[in-house]
Amino acid sequence: MPTPCTGTVTFCNGVRDADAWILPQTPEILKTTAWGTPGAAKVRTGESRPVPLPAPGDGGFHVFRMIDADGFFYAANGIALEDGWTLAVKGGGLQPVILEISDGNGVLRQTREVFSARL
Repeated sequence: MPTPCTGTVTFCNGVRDADAWILPQTPEILKTTAWGTPGAAKVRTGESRPVPLPAPGDGGFHVFRMIDADGFFYAANGIALEDGWTLAVKGGGLQPVILEISDGNGVLRQTREVFSARL
């Protein structure tokens, strides 16, 4: 189901080639694995691109979901995002996967650990 767009964020993929979703945090989204078309499809490792930012869900938060080309699933909830911000996913291998969320001036606002597991 399409949600209204409130701007864009820049998604930076520092993990593996993947499809990524930035979605409003709602009970329905938290209970499903069917997120529709990725906001960032086929993002290569090291690539950055603008992604539509949907209106936030409960409490003003978004969720991050990603599935990489090797069949790994990534998830983080409770992310505060605004138009013009950057969301960078980093790590993998022997390192934990993290999200770094920076504002439009490049100031780091949040660092979040990302759940990751092989599907």
